[in-house]
Amino acid sequence: MPFSYHWRSLFVRKSATLLTILVVGAVTAVFVWMLSFAKALNDSLAMASDPHKLIVLKSGATAESNSAIQTDDMNKLSQVTDVEMDPATGRALMSPEAVVQVQLPRLRDRGKTNANVAVRGVTEAAFKVHRNVRLLGPMFSTGSPEVIVGVAAAKQFGGVQVGQTLNLGYSGNRGFRVVALFSADGGPMESEIWGYLPAIMNAFNRTMYSSVNLRIKETATSKSAIDQIQGPAIQLTAQTEPVYWQQQAKYVRVYLAIASVLVAVMCMAAVFAIANTMFSAVAGRTREIAMLRTIGYTGRHILTGFIFEAVLLALLGGTLGCLACAGWLTLAGNTKDMFGANTFTTMAFEIRMRFSTVGIALMAVAAVGAVGALVPASRAARIGVVSALREP
Repeated sequence: MPFSYHWRSLFVRKSATLLTILVVGAVTAVFVWMLSFAKALNDSLAMASDPHKLIVLKSGATAESNSAIQTDDMNKLSQVTDVEMDPATGRALMSPEAVVQVQLPRLRDRGKTNANVAVRGVTEAAFKVHRNVRLLGPMFSTGSPEVIVGVAAAKQFGGVQVGQTLNLGYSGNRGFRVVALFSADGGPMESEIWGYLPAIMNAFNRTMYSSVNLRIKETATSKSAIDQIQGPAIQLTAQTEPVYWQQQAKYVRVYLAIASVLVAVMCMAAVFAIANTMFSAVAGRTREIAMLRTIGYTGRHILTGFIFEAVLLALLGGTLGCLACAGWLTLAGNTKDMFGANTFTTMAFEIRMRFSTVGIALMAVAAVGAVGALVPASRAARIGVVSALREP
């Protein structure tokens, strides 16, 4: 059936059409935001997926923030046979690190809310263990109070731009100058602040490490190294980097599951809205449908035409929803952060609307339109020609 016929028919009942477009648009906007949020989170976690990097914590600890490893315990890790050796120094690639938190204002709401941001004390070995971390400027000094800041943290939080001074320590009386940024391919560490390990530990009166990050040989399996670390000789706990960060994001996955249920309920509302609109269209165009049948259009043509009309209606709402989501991300900002389940620190990441996400959303909303139109379109296809023409 002609496209122009169904296009003009949408504007015959303007109120019903507009209401349906708004309902579908609201569903699509939430759906696109949820897909973009999940995609951004998964992309960030995918950058922390090195299976040959182990994060060693105190036995019983669930995160670096609640772990404390003594120097003697760290030294026991030299017994692990599968640790990769640094060809330049001949030493095992191990990075003792201290992680503390500092509260910083969020830039997106002009400092109305604060976030716990991780401050990580490291040595030069950290850049050999965390191979996706790259300096975007000079290295912090080992003799002066200086720090470097992750790209995501610099975009999301205030007071950590290059050249500014960040007050650290329990009393906030230790000024550390931000000398450069660093990237981690968009991974969780881009939300952190790094400084020289002894300086950070001294500022926060720390005498024990939070964790030890180490690399195992490419030919070794993580299981054998983990079993050795958790064995009676060392008695620490270890996880691969992907497992560790997946556990930290478990609360966000619960949130996404709840949001998925909400979207499913909204989709059902959209189906009923489209069905109601199409039932109204069929009831008001009975004589038109009968006349179409008399000039040669079959029941299959009528059925297909009304489903096409509903899909067109749904796509109009879907396009509106995608534009609304894009507008919201532009106005409210696309840099967000999530609170770790066990780390008590935030991980910043950027939500971007991709063509693939928009495509998935529009295909989903087209399917919703087709489902909503199926019953009224079937009714239209079964209308009796003679009886319909006799109606006043």
